[in-house]
Amino acid sequence: MKKTRLAMLMVLCVLGGAAAFIAGRATVKMDEGTHSAAEHAAMSAASGSSEAVVGKDGSPAMEASQPAASSEESKGERKILYWRAPMDPNYIRDKPGKSPMGMDLVPVYADEEPSKAPAPTAEKLRGERKILYWRAPMDPNYIRDKPGKSPMGMDLVPVYEDEVSSGEVRISPSVVQEIGVTTTEATVGPFTKTIRTYGTSSWNEATLAALNAKIDGWIEKLNVNETGQLVKKAQPLVEIYSPQLVSAQQEYLSALENARALRNSPSHIMAEAAMKLPEAARMRLKLWDISDAQIAELRRTGHVLKTLTLYAPISGIVTHRDVMAGDYVKAGTNLVRIAGLNPIWVMGSIYEEDIPLVKAGMKATVVFDNLPGESFEGKLDYVYPYVEGKSRTGQVRIVLPNPKGHILPQMYGTVRLQAPVAEKAVQIPGDAVIRASATDNVVFIALGDGRFAGRKVVLGPVGDDGKVMVKGGLEAGDRVVTSAQFLLDSESQLTAAIQSMLSHGDHSK
Repeated sequence: MKKTRLAMLMVLCVLGGAAAFIAGRATVKMDEGTHSAAEHAAMSAASGSSEAVVGKDGSPAMEASQPAASSEESKGERKILYWRAPMDPNYIRDKPGKSPMGMDLVPVYADEEPSKAPAPTAEKLRGERKILYWRAPMDPNYIRDKPGKSPMGMDLVPVYEDEVSSGEVRISPSVVQEIGVTTTEATVGPFTKTIRTYGTSSWNEATLAALNAKIDGWIEKLNVNETGQLVKKAQPLVEIYSPQLVSAQQEYLSALENARALRNSPSHIMAEAAMKLPEAARMRLKLWDISDAQIAELRRTGHVLKTLTLYAPISGIVTHRDVMAGDYVKAGTNLVRIAGLNPIWVMGSIYEEDIPLVKAGMKATVVFDNLPGESFEGKLDYVYPYVEGKSRTGQVRIVLPNPKGHILPQMYGTVRLQAPVAEKAVQIPGDAVIRASATDNVVFIALGDGRFAGRKVVLGPVGDDGKVMVKGGLEAGDRVVTSAQFLLDSESQLTAAIQSMLSHGDHSK
């Protein structure tokens, strides 16, 4: 009985295994049929045919009535041109990787703007740029001839030959922002310079006048008692007694009487001669500064004047009084000197470099220390053709109106002259210039993408608002560095020194 049951159990196991084997084979055939239909549909779609895909039962499985899109379009992928470092656009590779700072390279796509994705050369894509040396990212003085770590634990970054030989300074955008590099554009326009200097008021030499005696005599009366006295034009100043003057007046009166007596003479010649004598005597009196009014009074009254009165020729201040009452003077002796106050002169000092800029006729503004709140407008009248030896300055003469007489001689003031230099000139801020030496001036030009280049310039005068005129070396539109340029200059000099060392094989190990 037991043997019979064991035999039946073995038969059942064999039958179960056979059934499982048959079911597996059927499943495999169905899968193969399905795969064949799918593969046939894919081939039909790729070739663009419109044939139907038939399944095992003969029914159409898939129909491709339209051509299939490309794999990149179907997946929405953009074409990658190359890969570059996020913090250094000059570090370029043709495949993904790490930047010298350990950051993942970012892709640059073909559909990006050219300014954002500059086309690299084949050498850059292949990474075949020649490395001159390696340096620390945060310390450009730490230099090695092979990769490694900086003292701060950062990876050394390579410096390529094309970066050094081009004369440019390359700095990553992050460093540019950290050191505060700012730029501005070189502009073209009218260039003027305000010349500020000092000046001193003085007498106007065109208004100086001297009162002198033209006859011998004695000072009978002197109306000017002191130097510095203010006098008006035609004011009586001096009375002179002269025997010659008395004789001349008497001769004039006698000539008049003879002319009247001989007017009706039968001798025509004597009558004409008598008529000429009064005129000759009159001219003699006029040459001695006797006025027409005085002569007319003498003729009307017939009274001989004992003294001759001399009047002030101009209004002004008495600067010299050379005689006293009772003095005997001879013809030609100066009695009084007078200087006018309107207009008045201001003598200004101009530094040598500004002398070519000043011209006669320029407007001038003068402010005096003892007249706060007031400014006086005048005109530059003359530029003296010499330079003072000790002060090395030139002299200019400014004429100022002074109707109220507030400006007195020897007052100290500040002079401002507006000097037009050029109608069109290239100009940049003075802060952008590095004074490399007494003759060399350098500015740094921003070339974009963290690239800067030093350039020598020829400068003109410094104008208003801190602008400086550029005569050569720059063009309108160039962007110059206005801050942190000394750091760029140090970097440029360091690069040049390293290049010189490498050319002699003496760089640091």
